[in-house]
Amino acid sequence: MSEERFKAWLTFWQFMLGTVVVGIFSAVISHQIQTREVEIKEQESNAKFLEQALQEDVGVRRRLSQYFANVTRSTELRERWKEYAKLVETEYQETLSEKQRLQKEASNSSLNAIERDRLQQRISELERQLSPKPATNLTPSKARIYMHIGSDGQRLAAEQTAATLRSDSVAVPGIELRSNSPRRTEVRYFKSTEQAEAEGLTAIIRSIWPDAVVKYIPGHEASAAIRPRHYELWISTTSVPHLEEASN
Repeated sequence: MSEERFKAWLTFWQFMLGTVVVGIFSAVISHQIQTREVEIKEQESNAKFLEQALQEDVGVRRRLSQYFANVTRSTELRERWKEYAKLVETEYQETLSEKQRLQKEASNSSLNAIERDRLQQRISELERQLSPKPATNLTPSKARIYMHIGSDGQRLAAEQTAATLRSDSVAVPGIELRSNSPRRTEVRYFKSTEQAEAEGLTAIIRSIWPDAVVKYIPGHEASAAIRPRHYELWISTTSVPHLEEASN
């Protein structure tokens, strides 16, 4: 083979080898770039989910942290999610223990209706926090009135009042005898935005207790212990019911 021909073949194979090397190198670099882009997008996505997770209740945060602790591609991020999942699990178990403790308290037969209902409200709140689904704040579909009588002689009229309210889709948990009755029968409300409904309920109650008045009790606007549409009927010891009027 002539020297010129040998040089031509050498040049050709150098070109081919260089092309292959460059191709392989380019493919490796391209794969690394793509992998890095995926990791960057994953980090951005995780950042958004983490922001959401920190704002949600413990049940939602628990589900998110468990999910990303298993599917995150980046080893570093995956380990961080695992550490976060451990912290959330501790909070979840504490919340679950509190719910179980309150359920035991609520089963006490000596509790009055208001105390039991407040416990049930807190239990419902804890159940919402433990749920893996994001919560939606809903206003109760029914108004709720807690009834208090000043004497046992008023119980029959109070039961009729409760029946009248229930027929109007108002929840009445029970009737309690209280010694600290007001001078005049009061329908108490605790949120200023609920004044109109309180006045409407008072109009119904006046068919049996004509001296009933509406009374706003301040200091509970932001209270978590008072649920929306919570009202209390306090019947004065001196109030005289109009049962015959109510039955007509």
